[in-house]
Amino acid sequence: MNITIIGGGLAGSSIGYHLVKLGNSVTIYDRNDKGQATFASAGIVCPWISQRRNKKWYRLVTKSAHYYPEFISTLEKEAGMSTGYKNSGAICLFKENIFDKATKRISDKAIDNPDVGEVRQLTKDELSALHPSLTTEYPALIVEGGGQVRGRKLLAALKEAFIKYGGIWENKSYDGGNDDTLKIYTTGAWGAEQAYKPEIAHQRAEIMHFKLKHQKDLQSPVVMALGPTYIVHLENDEYVIGTTHIDTDSFDTAPTEESYNYLQDELYKYFKPEEVEITEMGVGLKPYTRDFLPFIGYVANNTFVVNGMGSTGLNSGPFVGHEVASVK
Repeated sequence: MNITIIGGGLAGSSIGYHLVKLGNSVTIYDRNDKGQATFASAGIVCPWISQRRNKKWYRLVTKSAHYYPEFISTLEKEAGMSTGYKNSGAICLFKENIFDKATKRISDKAIDNPDVGEVRQLTKDELSALHPSLTTEYPALIVEGGGQVRGRKLLAALKEAFIKYGGIWENKSYDGGNDDTLKIYTTGAWGAEQAYKPEIAHQRAEIMHFKLKHQKDLQSPVVMALGPTYIVHLENDEYVIGTTHIDTDSFDTAPTEESYNYLQDELYKYFKPEEVEITEMGVGLKPYTRDFLPFIGYVANNTFVVNGMGSTGLNSGPFVGHEVASVK
């Protein structure tokens, strides 16, 4: 088939990559808009700790996590590039009054799902051994199946492999041709520019980059801190803490003082101020639908949409790409 994909973020590049491997002729159009969600994502792959109750959503994200190791192994060989993927576990912090209940909730998910790995509570000494600079004020457990991937590295590897397999990548707007080519729109926050359903809105998500002055060359696990806060090790002793969730109509990607102050306060909950060096801020625009669930399907003849992935986009994008390519 001849297929046009509009939007070169994770969903679009993953769909394109899987489609060209099946022998299709695929062109991806990408405008390189600032604020693409994948670039500002921490890249956490650990869906089992979520408290969301939607069964279809949970089935999607858990199947996506299961697909990741095989997908990454193949992609890195094909592209000859690292994606920054690592399965180093996830440390989860809780308040004392819900710690045992949370441990049971997550442990129960591991009973029928070996991808979760061992779930166990950590002593303060065990926590310090895994993440020496992190506070031991809060009770912690480890989910050994947790992992992470570097969003921008993953995108670069997908683009490289896509082109190697014969895909065409155009860094420009799609002109909206009226031919019978199958068109797949994966435009993220910019889905608001399309006239058809579903309606897409977006949230502004900011993350703070920082370094730990006395924690060098340590591959720390992902930290799922209190509430929606997370802390992720990137590379070269660099970390991020995130994130904000601010509904907006703006596509401005300049960091704000309000978000800086909020994330700095969060940072100092988990690290001593003298231990950290704040280096920069990152901003991404995360798309969502009215019910905060992804939309995957046809909206017209020869017009297919994948959007509204929100904060689960990096976890689910590769698997969604595989499934869409399989059924197109």
